[in-house]
Amino acid sequence: MIDGRIFFPGNPWPEGHAIAEFAWTARNENGRVWFDLHLRSADYDAEREIEDEEDDEHDSAWESPGVWGNYHRCTLSSTAWGGDNGFDVCAADEYSPASLDGRAFAVDPVETDMSEVDDLDELSFHIYLLGHDSVANHRIVFHRRGDSDLFDIEWSGDIALTYAGDDALAHRFEATICGVPCPELPTPTQ
Repeated sequence: MIDGRIFFPGNPWPEGHAIAEFAWTARNENGRVWFDLHLRSADYDAEREIEDEEDDEHDSAWESPGVWGNYHRCTLSSTAWGGDNGFDVCAADEYSPASLDGRAFAVDPVETDMSEVDDLDELSFHIYLLGHDSVANHRIVFHRRGDSDLFDIEWSGDIALTYAGDDALAHRFEATICGVPCPELPTPTQ
């Protein structure tokens, strides 16, 4: 397991979920550094199973352990479904671990709901949560550990349960991933 957790406030597991996979990669496109992030949680009920009786009533699918169990785990990624989405970081000649320390990135800002997005495939990140849902309004912060090349990453954003036909950004995720090596910058692609 990766040192970190992902939380979905209001879901049946307030303690969050372990992170089974995490990758932070960089690419150089025409002199610009782009980051990709890929996160996969452990199964939602891996650390604590919740018996959801048939007569248990929940105000929403978000609060139902049975619904979460149907989808097993979360994948939040810019790479899992093809394409090189990710997000623009800086000019390649400015890239260094020191330049990233404390930097915060706002990615895929959406003011109201997902209906204002023309093409969901063009978003930087996609999510499989309670089906293939949508994420926006990411805030990604990189904290360097001393003078090392290791970083702690804080990543949060808003979720719309678009798989169920709901465009409202009514839910959130909050993840912390610790001790992640800063990626080396590869040779530029043209």
